[in-house]
Amino acid sequence: MIKFGSESATILGKEVLEYAESIGVSAYLDSSFKDLEWSKRFTVGEDNVDYIVVIGGDGTVLRTLHRLGDKTIPIVTIRHGKRGFLCDVMPFEYRYALNSLISGRFRIVKYMRLEAEVRGRKVPYALNDYVITTTGPWRSKVARIIVYKDDEPIYTLVGDGVIVCPPAGSTAYNLAAGGPVVDPTLEVIIVTPLAPITFCSRSVILPPNTTIKVRLLRDSPPLVLIGDGVVTVELSPGDEVLIRRAPIPAYFVRFKIGEHYVKLFERCM
Repeated sequence: MIKFGSESATILGKEVLEYAESIGVSAYLDSSFKDLEWSKRFTVGEDNVDYIVVIGGDGTVLRTLHRLGDKTIPIVTIRHGKRGFLCDVMPFEYRYALNSLISGRFRIVKYMRLEAEVRGRKVPYALNDYVITTTGPWRSKVARIIVYKDDEPIYTLVGDGVIVCPPAGSTAYNLAAGGPVVDPTLEVIIVTPLAPITFCSRSVILPPNTTIKVRLLRDSPPLVLIGDGVVTVELSPGDEVLIRRAPIPAYFVRFKIGEHYVKLFERCM
């Protein structure tokens, strides 16, 4: 998977494909990518391969995971974007990464994801976050919601909405909203209010077996559920959103044991 619309990422993608073939790896390019001539093609989410190499930033990684759905193909992440918290291989390290891959010098890290349900409809898994907030003509209005831990109310929120994320997403919108940074290898659910005007509404960290329920009050404006910045579901007053741990985590190939989490903090400084 190569970042769309980036000439430099396309050039790097060609180098990676050619180098993989030169060391005896059968390299396939995603069929949806049209900016590069390559004879071997596959379709993400449909065809089975051993590993998927993603060249881009966090957005490219998240889009790849959404296309994979329930498939558990490990992802190698080569950073080529402004935001690469999920990416641990620098562009100039791709030869090292591919050689380490074929020689078995790596580990598979599993990151917890979340799943959401609205009106009985499942929403694609989220690795970064689910955000419930105002949108469009209602942007100037305040959201009015109740957040539950299982069936126990945590708080009634009046403000811009709420973020619900797993640890891997704690360095994204959650961090910008004042939420905590959590080690991505842990399994917890983080709930962070968005610009609340209600007193003492702060982030909470909950057990992974918790079901988060967000109910829109009758006097709330319409809201929207956004999954990983990609999937959107419109919400009406009275609607409920159920969020829980997804049954299938995201699988990442990591080459530098212990370094990735340290770099998360370096990029936050």
